[in-house]
Amino acid sequence: MPTRFNLVLVFFLCFLTQQLTAHTTVKKAPVKVKGKVVRIIDGDTFELLVKKETYKIRLSAIDAPEKGQDYYQKSRQALADLIFGKMVTVELLNKDRYQRWIGDVYSSNNEYVNGWLIADGHAWHYTKYSKSAPLAAAEANARRQKLGLWAQANPIAPWLFREESKQIGNGKDRTGKKKGPKGKKGVRT
Repeated sequence: MPTRFNLVLVFFLCFLTQQLTAHTTVKKAPVKVKGKVVRIIDGDTFELLVKKETYKIRLSAIDAPEKGQDYYQKSRQALADLIFGKMVTVELLNKDRYQRWIGDVYSSNNEYVNGWLIADGHAWHYTKYSKSAPLAAAEANARRQKLGLWAQANPIAPWLFREESKQIGNGKDRTGKKKGPKGKKGVRT
């Protein structure tokens, strides 16, 4: 026959276990949404219509050429050819500072769109935000085979292009030196 002490001890342990598990953070699985792609913004961003709500989606783990950069239009067109006007499934991972949903995108036949763009040379594996070995291997293979943007003599990564554009916008030339008036290099006042 259990003693009063044993009953109190069991009750206390049950209570403690319940309290500990109640405060344990469990990472939720990503939310999946299925919808129609209604707009291609660039090579790594598009709009998805789900019921009557539009989501702006930024493909996770990739970075595609920026507007004004070599291969921008071809990268954008590759994404459009693959998903524009079609039904896709997106695993919504989180929102970025621009309030876009970062997501893993799958075509109607369950093809991983993010990986396909890297494998065919239409985007870089964005290693600042992804440590995926399969995506790194896909990029290495595309480089070796000179697929897509890797056929260019000297492709510039979008993050370097953005940084350079930011410096030029701040009145500096490519070397980081201050420009003269109206952005003209070498003109002194």
